[in-house]
This record gives sequence, structure tokens and C-alpha cells, in this order.
Amino acid sequence: MDDLRLWRQSVLRVADELSVLADVERAWLHERLQAVHRLQRQLHGLFEQADGAGCCRVCGGACCERGRHHLTLVNLLGFLCFKEAPPEPDFSTSCPFLSATGCRIDVERRPFNCITFNCEAVENALPEASVRLFYQLEGRLRRLYREFDERYAGSSLQGLLIRAERLGPRPFLARC
Repeated sequence: MDDLRLWRQSVLRVADELSVLADVERAWLHERLQAVHRLQRQLHGLFEQADGAGCCRVCGGACCERGRHHLTLVNLLGFLCFKEAPPEPDFSTSCPFLSATGCRIDVERRPFNCITFNCEAVENALPEASVRLFYQLEGRLRRLYREFDERYAGSSLQGLLIRAERLGPRPFLARC
């Protein structure tokens, strides 16, 4: 199956699964997703502190060329649980969510790998205390993503499409 078709089917499946989710489970999701969003904004703040965008302009954003499978169930849930449509991916590019002007995904919903990767130029531009803070926040965020991975069959840092292929017809939100 081609990536775009698998993507569209996965989005529909997860949306359908969310529509019948129990209120207690929906509350669990909202609480954790809000924590993910807060941590990702904090991490992005450190990226901005280091003039990360300026660093990216110098190299042309080479790290973004590896994003094909970075988006996870957690990121998709970040859109769907808050009644937002994710951007349509373009799988003809090295990262399906990268445009000529940058990432098309808001900071709060960007994949873990994207929000936690700091190249050497970015990390060297941060004071030591900010580097320590970055790794503390990254650890907290990793633990949150792991909570999803331990709870739902369709959650994995390997990426949504890889997970969808391995799941087959099993629900993404099936409890582990």
C-alpha cells in the first residue's frame, strides 16, 4: 500500500476509534497530550533561545530530510483530540510535512524526534544551564511518549505508518 493511502486510512481509523472512546480514556488522553504540548513548547523555546532558525538557515535544515516516519500516534492524537485536521503529507519529499518555508506542523504537535533533536550548532549556542534544562525536559517528554507506547498498541516512536503496517486490522487504541 502506498504511504498516502496508508496515512489517510490511519487518520480515519484513529478518528473512528476516538469517537467511541470512553470518557475516562478521553480524559487520560487530554491530560497527557496537554503535558506533551507544554513540554514541546518549552523545548522549542530553548531552540529559539539558541537562534535555531538561524542555524537551520545556514545548513538548509538538513536534519529535516529524515522525517518520513517521525510522526507518531501521539502527534496524530494531538490534532484529532483537539478537533484539528493534520496537514496532508507530501510523501514525494524527504519529510512529508516540510515546505519551502519550514515545518507545517505546529510546535506542540511535531514528532518527538523533530522537537528533541538539537544539532551541534544549536546546542553550542545554548548556555550550559539551558543545555541541562533541555535534557531534563527531553527526559520528561520521552517518559510521556513512553506512557502512550505502553498503553496503546498503535503507539511507537517508530512512526505511525510503520506501526499501522505492523498492526494490520488491530485498533491503534487497543490497550496493551
